[in-house]
Amino acid sequence: MNSLETLLAAGQLAQAKAEAEKLLAKNPAHRDALVVMTKLSLVEGKLPQAEALLAKAEAQGATPETGLVRANIAAQKGQLVAALNAYQAVLAQDPNRAEAHFGRGMMLIKQDKAPQALEALTHAVKLQPQQDVFRYRLGQVQLEAGKTEEGLATLREVITRQPRFVPAYLSLSHALSSQEKLVDARRVLEQGLKAVPNQPRLLASVTVLSMALRDLRTSYQAASALAASRPKDADAQANLAQLMLARGQIEQARHLCQTMASLGVTSESLKMAEATCFESQEPPAYDKAIAAYEQGMGISPDGWRAANNLGQLLLRIPAEPANTHLPRAVTVLEEATRRAPERPEPLLNLALAQARLGQEKKAKELVQKVLAMPLAEDTDIYQEATRLSQALAKA
Repeated sequence: MNSLETLLAAGQLAQAKAEAEKLLAKNPAHRDALVVMTKLSLVEGKLPQAEALLAKAEAQGATPETGLVRANIAAQKGQLVAALNAYQAVLAQDPNRAEAHFGRGMMLIKQDKAPQALEALTHAVKLQPQQDVFRYRLGQVQLEAGKTEEGLATLREVITRQPRFVPAYLSLSHALSSQEKLVDARRVLEQGLKAVPNQPRLLASVTVLSMALRDLRTSYQAASALAASRPKDADAQANLAQLMLARGQIEQARHLCQTMASLGVTSESLKMAEATCFESQEPPAYDKAIAAYEQGMGISPDGWRAANNLGQLLLRIPAEPANTHLPRAVTVLEEATRRAPERPEPLLNLALAQARLGQEKKAKELVQKVLAMPLAEDTDIYQEATRLSQALAKA
């Protein structure tokens, strides 16, 4: 490894660039400098510039180093076969080039060739056991290939070797969650937070897992820490607002939503939380809740949740006569189903609205669409759809 590559490997990108530019000022055809400048262009997302620089380097003669960069460029362009061929060409020149085995493995797994990918990645790890990115990817591919215990063990090894390697905690937690080992999955994330305190991705994952475990206290603590570390992140603030509502902290949630609005931070989820606050007032401020949902629909033109929740609100607002808000509820829920035709929630709510309007035929068609979806029979939405279907059959 030349001195420029050593600087790159150490993460000293600015110094590597400065040194390469000095060499190119003296000799515009300096191959090592051209290769390093190519890599830096790729890091900066300047693909055309990278290709031009690499062509100049290759004009001095192809080497394993230029071959690796050529493969990288092909991979970034989505040319998997070309990238795979380039990595294999490097290995023909240098069979012990760990990066080429690693790259080959990554291209193979993208082509659903798990056995060959595992072989290549395992070889890469053997050649460079100190390279934990190689080991991490090996663990991921082992999991994808169904070698669950091996994959879990590999990811745990990465964490032991590199306690601050956040992706390993996330992958290990996700793998454990997929096995319904939610408590173990959360412990992994908590271990990660001890090594990397207040890491946003770890905090967000702890929040989700704690909610799945119905541990509202831990969810709230994680969400609070995440919101504090990202004061202008709409998703983080909305998550905290929703947990405040779950804890009955209506005024705190409303204050949070209003504070975010004053800062120009908004999202569909924040507006939904704000709407819930208005509806929870005594007496309920239905007009303000409706306005908040409408704003949420406007903020996220493709989002379905605000429209669905507005439809539900219109269905339950007390009115004289009782069906005053039904036509508008139908319109809003039709919009929700247009935005997310694959979601059962707005379809079922629309079926309920049509049934209350006396449109039994439409309601039956809609509820049958819900029941035709791949829903587990023990879910609330499946059971509610079944009850509605039975009621409509008797009507």
